[in-house]
Amino acid sequence: MNARLRVQVAKGMLREYEGRLKQLEGRLTVMRGRAQQTTGRARLRLVRAERRLRGRLDASVKRMEAATKALKSRLESMLRDTRAFERGVRAGIRTGAKTFRRLGRR
Repeated sequence: MNARLRVQVAKGMLREYEGRLKQLEGRLTVMRGRAQQTTGRARLRLVRAERRLRGRLDASVKRMEAATKALKSRLESMLRDTRAFERGVRAGIRTGAKTFRRLGRR
């Protein structure tokens, strides 16, 4: 799998996690409003559901952070490799140009 495809996959994963995160935050807001209006057992159920939802939110955030870290490290290593390759190509071009000039003047 080439680097560009990996980056696209990682970006897609991040977009997916961001979408899920927004949905969960919306549901959490709605549940908080309902929990404040209810009493008794219904309130307890909503509080428990809110707690579970908060746990899912935290898990989603952790997955997003892990995906971001993985993407960042891959991009940094890819950039390092690209810079090294670029330096090699430039050095080869300079050496080739010097050799061409030297041989052309004889």
